[in-house]
Amino acid sequence: MKATFLKVEDVNRFVEFVSKLKGKVYLKSGEYSVNAKSIIGAMYIVNENPNDIVVEVEDPAEAKQVLTFLMQGSHLKEE
Repeated sequence: MKATFLKVEDVNRFVEFVSKLKGKVYLKSGEYSVNAKSIIGAMYIVNENPNDIVVEVEDPAEAKQVLTFLMQGSHLKEE
């Protein structure tokens, strides 16, 4: 699934959300793949190619949770 991050806070909210999941979650862009639970990795990949980010979740049930989170724009909401 594709993801969009507009601000640093968006990345932080996403990392906080996926860090609560038990399974592996990756952010991918081109030849790069990073652990989505790592704020440093997530910031790196968003900085490298912010317009072409794909989220890969190994556990199907957790993939649905991440998809819902992204579709609702939960990571884009102001606090």
